[in-house]
Amino acid sequence: MERRHGLRLGAFAIVVVTVSWAVTWVGLSGTWVGDDWHMVRNYFYADWAELGAVFKRNAASYLFVEDKVGPYRPATMLTLIATHLLAPEPWLHHAVSSLLHAATSLLLFVVLRSQSPTASGADSETNDFVAAGLAALFFLHPVHVESYVWINGRSDLLAGFWLVALVFWLSRMSATPRPQWAQLFVLGLVAFLGASSKLPFAIAALAGWLAWANRTQAAQSRRAGSAIAAGIAVHLVLRAAFAPFQGQLGASENVFADPDIWSSVPKLVGKGAAALLSFRAEAMQSLSWVLFGPWSSSDWVGLAVALLGLGFLISRRDLSGLAYAVGAILTLAPVAIVSGAFWMGFDRYLYMSAILAILAMSPYVVRAVSRSRGWRIAIGVLGLGLLGYSALQTHAASQAYASQEAYDRALFRDHSDDPSIHFYFARIAARHGDHDKLREAVASMPSPPWPRPIIVPTYDLATRANDAAKTREAVDALVATVREGPRCASVRARLGTWAEKAGDPETARYVEERLAALSCRP
Repeated sequence: MERRHGLRLGAFAIVVVTVSWAVTWVGLSGTWVGDDWHMVRNYFYADWAELGAVFKRNAASYLFVEDKVGPYRPATMLTLIATHLLAPEPWLHHAVSSLLHAATSLLLFVVLRSQSPTASGADSETNDFVAAGLAALFFLHPVHVESYVWINGRSDLLAGFWLVALVFWLSRMSATPRPQWAQLFVLGLVAFLGASSKLPFAIAALAGWLAWANRTQAAQSRRAGSAIAAGIAVHLVLRAAFAPFQGQLGASENVFADPDIWSSVPKLVGKGAAALLSFRAEAMQSLSWVLFGPWSSSDWVGLAVALLGLGFLISRRDLSGLAYAVGAILTLAPVAIVSGAFWMGFDRYLYMSAILAILAMSPYVVRAVSRSRGWRIAIGVLGLGLLGYSALQTHAASQAYASQEAYDRALFRDHSDDPSIHFYFARIAARHGDHDKLREAVASMPSPPWPRPIIVPTYDLATRANDAAKTREAVDALVATVREGPRCASVRARLGTWAEKAGDPETARYVEERLAALSCRP
């Protein structure tokens, strides 16, 4: 019986992997896209000495210039550079990312099958197949395409792997009454590698530890928590030495002091929940538009579902599930920090949050399946339907990464109402000196509201394109961002500069009128 059960699980895994390979091949066999091109153009990626130097640089050094403010991700950069040194071709990067995603999904299956047997009435076979189904759903979910089919999604992919490895290792430690020093060292190393892949891992790791500690003896949980904290602390010390974080990330002001950014977190949570629940397939989004664009009905539904889920876990007094669920939200929340810059991509930030959400819900799926044969059939049919739909959506999403041209087409097709995408194409046209395409992209940009990071550069592009209408819209969009205090003074200074340097008298007069009407209260 056990042999037959193992064969069924193995056959299911082979089918899922085969389907995943088939539906993502169009993207995995593609070329460089977006920020991937920096690997081709940056000499750091061709230098073996960089394998050690990654601990002395921030990640932005490998995208722009060495003194650029940016995140500190030495573990991520180590995998990217090592892969590029072995074969500076997209196929090897895609192979590494695909294998990492598969390994994370497999490890997630192992963790799920070890956590869910507490469900009442669940036999081992039922528990295993629920774990396999949820892991397969994670593996095939289209929202993860951005993490493993796009080469530069590596940081979220790697952090997700270390997150599952940490939860797995914690579950292994539960089998020993007193953790060994070797176990604690491995736990600290995993925590260091996870934080060095992407710092929000620290939040997800805390959630994983809290969920485990709720089911573990206090002395054991304290030792494990100390090991995790030590690993993250080592990362923070290196970060403070080599890449001190100033809270700017491409913006001219400290994003931590901007209340508009933090008030956008509920929308971020709603959009993230909606993306996971809807299995939608689309190309990268502008993160600033995700945060500051208008609310959609799906955003409200996603936020409502997230709040209902939290309420359900509270009503069940499920402290472990609540730790996972709150961790999923808090792991996503720091994404708001980068909204002060023009930043493409959103789905990859859901990678760790999706893992924590699945860990929170898995015991309840097992209980539902174990209620009766009818429930088992219904959930089985629903699960197979979702897997099939996920595969189709994953295929659609992966097509955007077949080539730069496919990527550009997908951006405009999926986000034509996003002014940031029009700005993206206008900026590319300006860099290439294509004045006709510049005028076309600027003229097609929807009217404000616009995300704050693109307002000033859009004014510059509209001026280059001699588009007086868009120039005035940029002025109005900038004035609309004014709040009391220092922000108002900086906007007045910007308007004053525009008035002085305006290329035509009408634009100068318009800017001066808006400047005269703008009064700042201290």
